[in-house]
Amino acid sequence: MELNERIAVVRKAMGLTQEQLGELVGVSRQAVSKWESGQTVPDAVTVAKLCRALNVSADYIILGKEPEEGEPAAPAEPPYEPPKECPICKRAVEGSICPGCGYPMPTQPPRGPGYALVTEGVVGTVDNDRRAAELMQYCGFSQGYANTCCKQMSEYGTYTLLRRGLSDTAVQWLASHLNQDLFRLKIVEDCGESDDMLAIKRRAMELPAVKPNKEPMGFGGTVLAVAVGVILALLLLSVF
Repeated sequence: MELNERIAVVRKAMGLTQEQLGELVGVSRQAVSKWESGQTVPDAVTVAKLCRALNVSADYIILGKEPEEGEPAAPAEPPYEPPKECPICKRAVEGSICPGCGYPMPTQPPRGPGYALVTEGVVGTVDNDRRAAELMQYCGFSQGYANTCCKQMSEYGTYTLLRRGLSDTAVQWLASHLNQDLFRLKIVEDCGESDDMLAIKRRAMELPAVKPNKEPMGFGGTVLAVAVGVILALLLLSVF
């Protein structure tokens, strides 16, 4: 089988017309027709494009060499290496868990669409220092930027883009760790829009369920609990 015949055979096996193969390689249908009829021969650069388009090796296209039995297979893709920067807070990471925000680093490459986390304002009238501390820890904001964002959100109700380009698991993790008693959050799909357009997009998924924060028992509550315990113990002793 000659070069021209191999091109035609593989093209047909891929279910491509001459015109479709020409579009993939960047030539006209007439050029493909001339290759397959043996009138002309593609140059080296075009052969490389043909190999990619037809998913065959250059050895097969040029020499007709089939893989021999027992021949080592092509090397597998290198194993996935987690990023050296946390996708959540953008701090440098050397281990499997981000030392800044605590995010467990991914072990597989992200798949599917990207997402962004946006605040639609704040909740309550608590001091902005608590909000700023959350943004500094989980989003990696500087103190000055966090303070500015919290002031704008609390005074003007502005929407603020916290993080973008996150996987679905990453954005859910971030939303579940930010205190939703302090922020009104929404998750939107990140399709490459500007930051301003992302901030006003409609939500793409529901927020994860968050366990209610339990405030630690104060001194008075502790004393009361001890007193109740003592009274119950005395009552039980008096009965028996």
